[in-house]
Order: sequence, then C-alpha cells, then structure tokens
Amino acid sequence: MDKKVKVVLINIFGGIVRTDEVAKGLLTAVESLKIELPIVIRLVGTNEEEALKLLSENGYKALSDTNMAIKEAVKLAQK
Repeated sequence: MDKKVKVVLINIFGGIVRTDEVAKGLLTAVESLKIELPIVIRLVGTNEEEALKLLSENGYKALSDTNMAIKEAVKLAQK
C-alpha cells in the first residue's frame, strides 16, 4: 500500500519445507492480495526446480541466486 514501494523481493530458504508447496502458497497469496507490484522471488531448497518452473510459468521472476535476485529487484525498482 506504500506508494514508495516499487518492487517486492521474497527470499525463501526451504531447508525442510518443499519449495514447490511454498511456490503454490505464494501464487495463492499474491492472487488473493491482488499485488500489482513487480515481484522477484529467490527460492532455494527441496523441489527447487519444480518451484522455480511453477513461478516462472506464472510470470514471476524466480531465481535461486541471491545476488541475481537482488540485482533484478533493483533493476525493476529503477523503471
């Protein structure tokens, strides 16, 4: 709701939890909250490949590298 916010960066480390389930939860949450800001998701853990694919297929920038995710978020914020 803060007009100064230009991008959302979500950082998930799924050590025990399956990240594909986290990805499904993120998609549900973003849809129900009607977030219209660009979202970059950094996600690492169990079932990471499936999670990254699911998020990418739904139009989100999803990465496993922290530095790349931060750079992408900064790039989107500067638009």
